[in-house]
Amino acid sequence: MYPIELRLDIYALLILLGVFQAFFLSFFFLTGDNSKIHANKIYGLLILTLGFLTLENWLNYTGFITRAIFIDNFSEPMNFAIAPLAYLYVRAVSGYEYHKRDAWHFLIFVFYFFYCFQYFFQADEFKFNSFIDVIRPELQKIDAQMLFDDDPFGIRSIVNELTFVHFVAYLSMSLQILFREAKKQGENLINIKNSSLRWARNTIFHFIIISLIFVAVKLYFGRDLGDYIIGVYIAFIIYLTSFFVVKGSSFFKPESVVISKYTKSSLDEKQKLEVLHALESIMKDEAYYLNNRANLPDLSKKIGWASHHVSQVINEKLDKSFFEWIAEQRIMKACEFLKVEENNRITIEDLAERVGYNSKSSFNKAFKRYTNQTPSQFRSS
Repeated sequence: MYPIELRLDIYALLILLGVFQAFFLSFFFLTGDNSKIHANKIYGLLILTLGFLTLENWLNYTGFITRAIFIDNFSEPMNFAIAPLAYLYVRAVSGYEYHKRDAWHFLIFVFYFFYCFQYFFQADEFKFNSFIDVIRPELQKIDAQMLFDDDPFGIRSIVNELTFVHFVAYLSMSLQILFREAKKQGENLINIKNSSLRWARNTIFHFIIISLIFVAVKLYFGRDLGDYIIGVYIAFIIYLTSFFVVKGSSFFKPESVVISKYTKSSLDEKQKLEVLHALESIMKDEAYYLNNRANLPDLSKKIGWASHHVSQVINEKLDKSFFEWIAEQRIMKACEFLKVEENNRITIEDLAERVGYNSKSSFNKAFKRYTNQTPSQFRSS
């Protein structure tokens, strides 16, 4: 242990809370049903990466890194993982499927990770001197010897410049995708209505701001003295993400509201299951959802139950409204149809009619909502 005075202030607190929040958020993005959505998985990895980077930022700023100097610079290679993850997230919400060949985006990260082993295996004394050289230059170095050249190709000496160029390249590609997707919907980048694309746009805007802060900090402070400013801004992004995740959570939509709505219902559990079975049967056997005039009263009449009872069962057992359930059935059928190569000659307008929609625009809107892709994108992928 190398005794130095620890720096604990408001910046340290803000960054530390951001670290905890990042790990907390990434857990929910990467586990359970959330992880089944590819965009969520990519975003979870992005938040996790930011969490590790911010953790080392905090350790360096406070001086706690000297209590575990052997892990110094453990997150440095991750600088080359952030931009590719942001880019792949934009691609995911734009409807592009992930392919194995996309792994090449992390080639620089993997190379630099192994390149840094030449530093990771240096003596702790040498790492301590490296730490105070860039973070606490006012402190006195100790006697230490380099075991071997930790930067044979001079890459680490220009890693800040390489990181910036890497960021610019990937952010540029991300912006191109966002511009293209906005144009497809007859919108511009500022007024995107699709919530997923809007969040992807905001994410890229935040990373552009981080890039600008990065340049300003390096020019003004030199070395890594001002990295805590970047850490604070990343913590702000994580707080903002948490706010919107909680805001969109169903946790604050009280279950009591649903229960009270059906408090006076005469249906018992056995009857609810009977209604549910009848609904599933008519959807499977008669494909009722393909009827472009499908409505709750008509469906209720066909299965012989009151409309309010049918509505109750759909709400309680399927956790959907009648229209959400019908739309989901239609889009699932459309996806099955689009996967068959022999159906490639069928136009999107014809497909919309076949699955119960009266207009192509309504079909496209519903399809995009459930798959994050347009029917044409889904077919080509």
